[in-house]
Amino acid sequence: MSLVSTLRTVRILASQRPTTPPRSIAAPSRVHRERRGRVPITWIDRDRAADGIIVHLHGGDHLYGESRADWAWLEEVARRSGAAAVMIHHRLAPRFPFPAGLHDVLAVIEDLSEDVTLRPGHWVLSGEGSGAALALAAAQTLAEQGATLPAALLVESPWVDLTREQHDLDQLRTAAELYTASVPREDPRISPALADLAGLPPVLIVTGEHDELRQDAQDLATALTRAGTPRELVSVTAGRSPAVRGEGPAAQEARRHQIRAIREGLAP
Repeated sequence: MSLVSTLRTVRILASQRPTTPPRSIAAPSRVHRERRGRVPITWIDRDRAADGIIVHLHGGDHLYGESRADWAWLEEVARRSGAAAVMIHHRLAPRFPFPAGLHDVLAVIEDLSEDVTLRPGHWVLSGEGSGAALALAAAQTLAEQGATLPAALLVESPWVDLTREQHDLDQLRTAAELYTASVPREDPRISPALADLAGLPPVLIVTGEHDELRQDAQDLATALTRAGTPRELVSVTAGRSPAVRGEGPAAQEARRHQIRAIREGLAP
C-alpha cells in the first residue's frame, strides 16, 4: 500500500469514532449515549421519545462517520418536529464491509422495538446518502420479516443503486469497492432500489437540482410508484444533501418538507 493510501485509510478510520453533538448544537444535558448490544447510539432529547422518535443513519459513503452537519440537521428537525432523535453509530468499511453496517442497524431497531422504545406509528427512519441505502434496506428487511415498520421513511440524496455506471466520481467508485468487497453490487441489500419496494411506509425523497445522485433519487421515485408505495420527490436548487449539508433558503425549504413528513408520520 502506498503512503498516500495508508494516510487516507488512517483518516477514514479516525473519522469513524462515534461522536456526540457539539455543545453549540445541543447542551450535554440533552444528550445521552448508550449501547444496544455492541452498537453505540446517541440520543438527543431522549425524554421526548413518548412523542415520537427519529432514527437517523448518517451519510459518508459507507466510509465516514457522522459530521457536525449531521448533528446540526438532526437536532433542528427533531426539535422542530417535537420528537426525540437517535443516531446509530453502525460499523463502516473498509474495516467492516457489507453487511456489518446493515446488521448493526437492524440489531438496534430490533432491540429498541423489543423494549417498546420504538412503538408502532411513533417512529420514523431517515438516512442521507449511503445512510439512505441502509434505511431502505433495513425497512425492506423488516417488511419481509413481518416486523413493525417505521411510520415514514426519509431519504436524502439516496445512493441506492451501486450498479449505475454514472457513479464515476472517484470517491464513490472507491467507496463502492471498499464497502461491497466481493459481494455483487446487484444484491438488493446493497442496492435497495433494485429490490421489491412494495409494502413500505410512505417515502419522502429529497434531492438537489445539481446533485450527482439526482438520477438515483428519480429512479427510486419511479420504482416506488411502480411498486405501489406512497412517495414524494422534492428537488430544491442545490447540490448533494441539500437539507443536511446545504445552507440558505434551499436547505430550509428541504428541511420544511422533512419536518412536515415527520409530523404527518407521527400524527395520532
